[in-house]
Amino acid sequence: MVFIPLVGIDNHWKSVTFGAILLEKEDNDNYIWACESFKKVFVKNPKCIITDQDLAMKLGTVFCAESGFMEKLNQFIWSDHITPEEFEQGWSDAIEEFDLSDNVWLREMFELRNFWIPAYFNDEPMVGLLRTTSRSESSNFYFGNYVQRGDTLSEFYLCYQSAIDKQRNNSKKLTHYDDFTPKLITDREIEKDALRLYTRAMFYKVQEEIKAGSMDIVVLSMNFSENTRTIMIQDTFKKGITFKVAVNIETNNIECSCKLFTRAGYLCSHAFFCLGICGIKLIPRQNVCNRWLKNAIERFSTLELGEISDTGTTQLSRRVKSQDCWFEFQGCLSDASGNPDILEYIRSGLSSMRKHITVTMKKPRTRLNSEQIEELIDSRVVEEVTIQNPNKSNNKGSRKRIVSGAEKSIGCNKRKKRKCATCKEYAFHDSRTCPEKN
Repeated sequence: MVFIPLVGIDNHWKSVTFGAILLEKEDNDNYIWACESFKKVFVKNPKCIITDQDLAMKLGTVFCAESGFMEKLNQFIWSDHITPEEFEQGWSDAIEEFDLSDNVWLREMFELRNFWIPAYFNDEPMVGLLRTTSRSESSNFYFGNYVQRGDTLSEFYLCYQSAIDKQRNNSKKLTHYDDFTPKLITDREIEKDALRLYTRAMFYKVQEEIKAGSMDIVVLSMNFSENTRTIMIQDTFKKGITFKVAVNIETNNIECSCKLFTRAGYLCSHAFFCLGICGIKLIPRQNVCNRWLKNAIERFSTLELGEISDTGTTQLSRRVKSQDCWFEFQGCLSDASGNPDILEYIRSGLSSMRKHITVTMKKPRTRLNSEQIEELIDSRVVEEVTIQNPNKSNNKGSRKRIVSGAEKSIGCNKRKKRKCATCKEYAFHDSRTCPEKN
């Protein structure tokens, strides 16, 4: 069967497996079943499905390696700072230069450009998944160290569980390392703020952006409109490309035309540069993505995770309602965009609802009952035990000890005499050790 791990990214920027699928074969019907099963288990539909195609398989490895076609084409395919129009012009120039206008596969891929070219996904939160297939390849390699072709289903399941346990243990180690303070490279308060917020791995990424924001960035113009300051800058490290940064002085909300925050979930060097110009010393909280925080896991600890294995209609309904409540709450915070009045409105509304719930429930629950504990650990107490104790086996050290020659001689009185075939007498020797034999 075909093993397909479902891989995401945790708050340490590491791959994390949240499910797996076994298919009889790779065809449309099986993949449709896999997608429908995914929706049934996780309730929410996936935003997109990513697959990959090998360009060298279609054009030939020699042509791709020696002609320079791939090098030129990649400048337009994987650039983060070009528009769809600029990509189309660059693609056309490369196809014309290498005389590939008659290539059917390239024509088909160009027609599907809005499904795979990053220039068309600048407004989508892809967190780095679209740029490379290395995560799927590394995931396949990781599980390949645990499972082998030809394993039985039970053997595969045990090996899969071992791989998941190892992955969880590595995640706990990274969480433990978050308590160790990395070295700061600037004196800016905003870098210290990032250290308090992000996990160690994500802090290093944000730190690089803060460092780049302290380098050679040229301010071309600066305009004021109501509460917004619009700054045009030129980044010398990105081939002199001009970027537009808008900062709301009242809410500290910031947007950059490079759209790194939209794609990856953390601010770019241009944003940190402009925050410094505006005298903002902390990262605006509306520009802090929750998925990269140190306490990202704790935020979901109150959800009824044990219900994910339940198939009953009532249990599924409870789980869906819990998730919907959480998503509604997150949506309110996102829509508030750091507005103090709106945030106070949300806080007062939540406080009022909590008081109403407390009165309705008569008293708050301070301890988990047995049913809640079972749901939390996703395990149920069985009423009847059908598993019997296994038969005892002779382990190492449980057998009789080998007796030495001295002990044998001492214990001769316990032995019975037998008749010797040589001397014809009853003694403790035999014909092989008979004294008269010599």
